[in-house]
Amino acid sequence: MNKFSQELFSLFLESPKIDTHEHLLPPKQFRENPDILLSILERSYLSWILSGTTGKSSGLTREELLSRLKTIPASSFYRYLIRAFQFMYEFRENTLNRENWEGLSQQIRESYEKDDMIKKWLSGRLNIQKIILDRYWIVGDFQVDREIFSPVLRLDSFFFGYSREARDHDGQSPYFYADRERIQVETFSEYLSLIDHILQKGMREGISALKLAIAYDRGLSFKQVTRTKAEVAFYRKAGEETPEEIANFQDFIFHYSFQKAEELGLPIQIHTGPGKAFQTAPSLLGPILEEYRTVKVSLFHGGFPWVGEPGAMALFYPHLYLDLVWLPLLSPAFSRLALREWLETTGGSRIMMGGDSWNVEGAVGSILFNLETMAQVLGEMVDTGYLSMNEAQEIGKMILWDNPREFFLPPQEK
Repeated sequence: MNKFSQELFSLFLESPKIDTHEHLLPPKQFRENPDILLSILERSYLSWILSGTTGKSSGLTREELLSRLKTIPASSFYRYLIRAFQFMYEFRENTLNRENWEGLSQQIRESYEKDDMIKKWLSGRLNIQKIILDRYWIVGDFQVDREIFSPVLRLDSFFFGYSREARDHDGQSPYFYADRERIQVETFSEYLSLIDHILQKGMREGISALKLAIAYDRGLSFKQVTRTKAEVAFYRKAGEETPEEIANFQDFIFHYSFQKAEELGLPIQIHTGPGKAFQTAPSLLGPILEEYRTVKVSLFHGGFPWVGEPGAMALFYPHLYLDLVWLPLLSPAFSRLALREWLETTGGSRIMMGGDSWNVEGAVGSILFNLETMAQVLGEMVDTGYLSMNEAQEIGKMILWDNPREFFLPPQEK
């Protein structure tokens, strides 16, 4: 990094932040594991590249993992964790190996046993004032520590309510919520009422946004469908639904979600980029942005690898926000390219960032990668005279604080 980037990074590190997206699990889940370092690596994106799956544990032993690490030294899914270990535990090396494993693991365990990891590292060292939390594994439970967290409602499972046997990519069903709340669902009208019920519960309990990661299950092209066509799949015997009938049901639910978001004044976060058969480019959502112009929408992950699309779309849709979240881990090079384009098209407004991790180490590494991306891009713009240092500093404040505050807070609370 040049001198401007170094100065900006130091400033951004200390600046107040809103982290737009995390999946943080209770720290005790890692503390109670006999090999705490292995458990942290298992619940990180490193396991994705090692196992060739998404969101699944690699199931590797320590020795198997160390052996495979030798084949991916340049992977950003590896590097962000090393960056976190260096930042948090004064880890002096650039790789994990048999010789340094026990020492690092012991440092981590000692820290987990004596510290509140979230408050020490995220609230404290990184000065994150609010974390937007997506607990996709327990639909409809919004009981979180409101001092630091603000929950979102993940709606993916409701796209699979055409059958009690269907599940989304995380193994979730809307009927888990219905059974827990003792809500009877026999008709399509009752099913829509179930969606209304969880939305109203979320509103009462202070959700910040709706979240859609349906791109892991299907493409992002959603047509307008009549209710008559949508309910066909719902009334089919389980397993007898045709792909077209399921698509009709899901298209209807997608539009219904946007209609309810518009009615309730809720913003929507949407996963774009890596997903089902890569039919998940941001531009597929163009018709949705045209139709629902009063709903604030945040496109996640830069639409990687289609990182040029979100910036172009933001020129024409002032209700569209662009979130760097996860992109610096997917590809630091693409994240810098994307941010530069987004700055040139939005001017610095409507850009945000988040960590997207299950544990504190992952969140710290991810946020550091985000801050380094910001500092490098803005520092280069200062170095070439495109921006003044004061302008770069102000844009940093916008990305870290002003823009997410604008996105998540209703007008009366700003």
